[in-house]
Amino acid sequence: MISQRTPPLIEYKRASVAKHVVASEESDENRLVLTLHYNGMITECNKAGGKLLGCLPSELIWQHISRLLPQLKNVSLMEGSNLNPYLHFLSRVGYKFEVISLRGARLIAKVFFCEIGDMEHRFLRIIICPLSQERMAS
Repeated sequence: MISQRTPPLIEYKRASVAKHVVASEESDENRLVLTLHYNGMITECNKAGGKLLGCLPSELIWQHISRLLPQLKNVSLMEGSNLNPYLHFLSRVGYKFEVISLRGARLIAKVFFCEIGDMEHRFLRIIICPLSQERMAS
């Protein structure tokens, strides 16, 4: 018989992701926090993110993430049922992404990718942390 209990490693990952997400939403209003469907479509955006990009959060819903992060245009976000290891690597080494708002404003940011949900309902959480001293002219 298969146990209904969630394996400890999965519980640990869920707890650490939840802790990271809550900390990011509470600690800094200059972070853009997005939830993406596995296909790259934005399903949620925090208020601070909308303000940062000069738009309403609702304007970002159902936009593809490559609209904000053009470097992801031809990149698969998922490999099978897991985050693309290359994106995981880029977020861990502090790679600087160019972010383009819906209005065309450009800035440089560090981007962090993490998986949330379970096998049936997999989503990606993306946290974009602008580097204020590296704003680009639009």
